[in-house]
Amino acid sequence: MSPSPFSLGTRILGGAAALLFGSLALGFLLPTDWSAQATRILDADTEDVYAFLDAPEGWQAWTAWPDSGLVRSGPERGAGATIAWDDPEFGAGCFRIVAAEPSRRVRYEVEVGGGAMRTHGELVLSPLENGVEIAWREEGNLGRNPLMGYWAFFMDRAQATELERSLGRLSEAVSDRARSR
Repeated sequence: MSPSPFSLGTRILGGAAALLFGSLALGFLLPTDWSAQATRILDADTEDVYAFLDAPEGWQAWTAWPDSGLVRSGPERGAGATIAWDDPEFGAGCFRIVAAEPSRRVRYEVEVGGGAMRTHGELVLSPLENGVEIAWREEGNLGRNPLMGYWAFFMDRAQATELERSLGRLSEAVSDRARSR
């Protein structure tokens, strides 16, 4: 076997570069779509729950929001109600309610990074004898960033966990408001 014309350092750097470029190429081929869902039964009336769903201010009581750079536009409640942000931690984005059926359903969309990442979601309220069932479904696209292709593998599970946590906070917010009446 003849000795390589390349030094050990050159071979290591070349191998690392090949691995990096191969990983990035694979990232471009990975799916960028994801979906998540969660369901919870709340001990409340549909109207009490809906009051937290049809306005961005209601969402701020039970979901994670930026602390700065918030700009409100559109109607106060229902379709078109919008809040945009430009925050150092969350980046720039926009939350918009696209459809609202009182005490039944709210559909929304979230755009982050100038529309590079989009999420569409829907919350459906179903009255029960002793409360309301809320079913939350989200789906999105992480854009054509090769690193986000890897994240998409974990996004379904990670976002479903976050939806469940948020529904827990919604339950607490609804209960707190009912106790303060």
